Amino acid sequence: MYKIFENVDYEVFHEGETFEIKGIEYDSRKIENDFVFIAMIGSVVDGHEFIQSAIDKGAKMIVVEKMVNPERYENSKNITFVFISNIRKKLGIIASNFYDFPQNKIKIIGITGTNGKTTSSFILENILEKTARIGTTGNRILNENFPTVNTTPESLELIKLIDKSVKMGAKYFIMEVSSHALQIGRVDMLKFDSAIFTNLTQDHLDFHKTMENYFNAKKKIFTLLKSDGAGIINIDDKYGKIIFEENRGRNYISFSKNDKSADVYGEIINYTNDGMKIKINAKNYFEKISSISNESEYVVEVNLIGDYNLYNILGCVAGLLSMGIDIDYILEKLSNISSIPGRFETIKNDLEARIVVDFAHTDDGLLNIGKTLQKITDNRVITIFGAGGDRDHDKRPKMAKAAAKFSDFIILTSDNPRTENPISILAAIEKGLVQIDYPFDKYLIVADREKAIKRGLGMLQKGDSLLIAGKGHETYQIIGKEKIHFDDREIVKKYLKK
Repeated sequence: MYKIFENVDYEVFHEGETFEIKGIEYDSRKIENDFVFIAMIGSVVDGHEFIQSAIDKGAKMIVVEKMVNPERYENSKNITFVFISNIRKKLGIIASNFYDFPQNKIKIIGITGTNGKTTSSFILENILEKTARIGTTGNRILNENFPTVNTTPESLELIKLIDKSVKMGAKYFIMEVSSHALQIGRVDMLKFDSAIFTNLTQDHLDFHKTMENYFNAKKKIFTLLKSDGAGIINIDDKYGKIIFEENRGRNYISFSKNDKSADVYGEIINYTNDGMKIKINAKNYFEKISSISNESEYVVEVNLIGDYNLYNILGCVAGLLSMGIDIDYILEKLSNISSIPGRFETIKNDLEARIVVDFAHTDDGLLNIGKTLQKITDNRVITIFGAGGDRDHDKRPKMAKAAAKFSDFIILTSDNPRTENPISILAAIEKGLVQIDYPFDKYLIVADREKAIKRGLGMLQKGDSLLIAGKGHETYQIIGKEKIHFDDREIVKKYLKK
């Protein structure tokens, strides 16, 4: 019964009856007979308040991180109470003990960075076979999809997903690894076969407070590599360069579009109607692993676009090579990958204009998309964007300054305001435009996102591009504490029909 606490410091302070554990949950609503209830202190909800509910539903063991008196609960005589400090940090080990370490029975690829995690996971799952994937757009095991709350789930849910993946026959587990998950220990029980670092720009400072803290959280993933695992690093990013320099001599693979000495180097040859033609050179990588020079420059057409997607591709190619996947197979699969929902997703129209919906929600993300769009636009670039409420305030004016670098006209609007006043968020974004003296006749503030999209569509002329940024694949808006249905793509199509 106590085997689940192996390698965890714990104290039994009320011995109940012996039983066979049937499941572990930290959500009392999911408790069944002979379950263990983990009472965690969350940022909003304290699990200790639901101990009685868990007992009523059949829990036979209660694990707490603050001492309680078992006698205060009804029918608690035969219930075991266990104390563990800072449970969240140890939940992954407890779950691994119960599910018999499923993470050791599958190859795990982790992707971390500010931008590019979702696209990279999409590329990987379309090249590899028998995959499971978790991340921003949802969780999937083979062909079965599951909803997601966090980019990286709580450690207990993560182990459950890995266990299910193994049992369903998946060979690879591809996961976006958030800085939050790394910071609070959701992935401490894992060992990665490959870890890809995409880039680091300002985001989530509401949580991490400083870029140094944010960076330290991100690079923690490399302490979780298997002994033969590979670190895949974008050395064009200044933070990536630091990680790579700190780990020279280890099994780390660099990728770049600027530095031809990188292990995997790439460049864009030209843009096509549906994407771009790119060159990939892996000569340095092959010489590194075999000391033999061979034909290692390849040209391939892909249905992705932009420098930022070249980086995503190069990171994935490097990661796949490190796992022994044949380069010709990688490139063949790469050429057949379709566009990614909510990532530079274009919407067909009869306006002779380009309409793009994208998830970009940082200044760097906006600039990446916008500069690419600018290159392929004959006339004006019109940009619609906002910023999430209850999140990093400092990035708001920076996003405005980024948009100003490529936009001919800007419409500021709501994103997910949450519990903040949308007008206050928009005022904070506008400060960035004011600081650079962006012309007043070149932007509008339309707080209602649907009206903003309608306004942008109404402005389109032949050869223009309209970028609607910030939500991408999301099908909701969070206003107050309510999540309401809202899909940028649906709104665009609604007004295109009128």
